[in-house]
Amino acid sequence: MTLEMRELKGDDLFTLLSIVGKLDIKDDFIKMFEGNAEASTVVPMDKKKKEPTKAEKAKKEAEAEKRGMEAMAGLLQKVMMNASKLKPDINSLLADLTGKGIGEIQKLNLKEYTSLIIGFFKKPELGDFFSSIASLLQ
Repeated sequence: MTLEMRELKGDDLFTLLSIVGKLDIKDDFIKMFEGNAEASTVVPMDKKKKEPTKAEKAKKEAEAEKRGMEAMAGLLQKVMMNASKLKPDINSLLADLTGKGIGEIQKLNLKEYTSLIIGFFKKPELGDFFSSIASLLQ
């Protein structure tokens, strides 16, 4: 059984903040977004154009994507390591996002449950949430 998740909405902010608060990952957020901010200042190599070349832009985008993937993997690892503290919050969020009951989420087999968590961390709008939190914490 493959469960589909709805898009995150404003009301999900409170559940996400609760989860983030329990993870104690403020320093991780700041570190992750400081790296992205530092990397966003590209010094043009072609001084006549005063703009980065296509190759420089492509390299920068690839580096930013890699940093983002590393950060998300780190956050996913923290969630998994703290799963016992977060279990009620995670199950409630997943139930809400899928339109299922908490009991149904709890009864998922290991593969389905893990896939659901990984799918959640791959949601594009989750990046917006992390960016917002990082700006608040600085």
